[in-house]
Amino acid sequence: MTPFFAPLKLLRGISFNLAIMLSGLSLVSLLLAHAPAMAQSLEEAMSAAYAVNPRLKAERSRYQATNQGVWTARSEFLPTVTGSYLGEHNARSLNSTNNRDRDFSHELNLSVSQTLFQGFAGVNRLNQAHEEAVSGRNQLIGAEQTLMLNTADAYLRVVRDLEILGRLRAYTAVVQREVTASRARYRSGDATRTDIEQALARLAEAQGNSDQAVGDLEASEALYERLTGQIPKRLGWPAVPKSILPANLDNAISTALQNNPSIRAATADARAARYAARASVGDMLPRVSLESEWENGYKDNLSSQDDEEFRFGVRVSAPLFTGGRNIAAVRRAKFTASQEEYELDDTQQIIRENVIRAMKQRTASRLRAQAGKRAIEANKRAVKGLQIEFDGGQRTLLDVLDGERELLLSQVDYVRARYDARIADFFLLANIGRLAPRHFAIIETRPAPVSRLVPEFPPENLELGPTENDTEETQVATSSHVEPLGYQSQANGSINWVNWPYRNGIENEPRPAAPRNRTRKLWNSLAALGLHHF
Repeated sequence: MTPFFAPLKLLRGISFNLAIMLSGLSLVSLLLAHAPAMAQSLEEAMSAAYAVNPRLKAERSRYQATNQGVWTARSEFLPTVTGSYLGEHNARSLNSTNNRDRDFSHELNLSVSQTLFQGFAGVNRLNQAHEEAVSGRNQLIGAEQTLMLNTADAYLRVVRDLEILGRLRAYTAVVQREVTASRARYRSGDATRTDIEQALARLAEAQGNSDQAVGDLEASEALYERLTGQIPKRLGWPAVPKSILPANLDNAISTALQNNPSIRAATADARAARYAARASVGDMLPRVSLESEWENGYKDNLSSQDDEEFRFGVRVSAPLFTGGRNIAAVRRAKFTASQEEYELDDTQQIIRENVIRAMKQRTASRLRAQAGKRAIEANKRAVKGLQIEFDGGQRTLLDVLDGERELLLSQVDYVRARYDARIADFFLLANIGRLAPRHFAIIETRPAPVSRLVPEFPPENLELGPTENDTEETQVATSSHVEPLGYQSQANGSINWVNWPYRNGIENEPRPAAPRNRTRKLWNSLAALGLHHF
């Protein structure tokens, strides 16, 4: 019998081992299902937003498109080569002989033109294109920091709404227990129907607030998902790097005026407008170009040359009379430059206001959060006392419910104060230009700026100093900057010929004295046209 039952014992052993393996797998799967998900940090959320956000990708493409203006302006200094080919078939009828005369002709043309002098309009337009590229780069940096701010706001909104929802659900559970207890006391004759109705009213209020909190949380999660492309997991209150926070209000304002991308972009726009105004004056000066053209004609086919012509010379052209169009263009450029500088002033005032508001909001929110902590502790003690007094018959159920509501309100207000304090930190960092991705362990990817081929001659009151946000832009600006030609300090008694006072009015500005040299006639002519400020 032993050989007969041996396979059965083997099958039982296999089944037992299989059962152990299945139970082990079930336990592992159960543990994995109930294991806490890994928390998602703010740096991870910002990194995801920086990688996938389409608005930021659109800003990068816009900046690259703006950079092409530099190459367009550079093309004005290079020769223009044009080639053309003309092939003709001519057929003529001869009435006397009723015959047709046919011939074929070919013409090749090659022309080359090189501008030698264009009234410095090309140099100024090239500097204008560079300033527009600098403005576009700072707009890209501003878009990055705006994305970081919006991501931090969405992250904090989810954290805030989750905590508020948890508080409301806990309060709803407390009120539900009070309803159950009121019904039990009513059945025992220790409570009235009014106590039950009051508890039911508070329960309905709590349930409605919980439903509203669920809707707010879902809206915040939708915003978070739109910015980062991810569903929020376990989030917690993030910490702000203290190393990038300003020491005081004065430090915050000075840092903002130097680093804020909006201010730097507006400054570059104002500089570009000044270069455009100088270029418009250059359009009124003569243009000198070197031209050459080669033309070759053939009959029947390209092997039978008919004629050849070659021209080479210098062309000088000047706008002698344009019906006032050039004068209007110059004045328009001057007023446009004035407009850009007023907008720069407005941007600086707005950023200064935002910095002051953020600093005050940070202080007020922190004080409110500290007061909220004290209110929570006091309300907890009050609720305990009310419950004891209610059990002793000294308080009514409504007093207990009011105490629970006051505790809930203090808890919700504390959560909102924490949110206000944190978002004020990020708002402050965005306005002083320090909400850069690199401060949150993100590798910044921006197209490289185009290097300058000609030196810039910026007015001294529109200087673009170094910035903390872009080392490449700072290196390009430092390597290409020179002092304006003919500029000396006013202490030496000389006139700043380059810096025209755009911003402070036009007609009421004191006019510099006319130079005492052979250019007096030219100076008087420019003064008559209203161009002496240039």
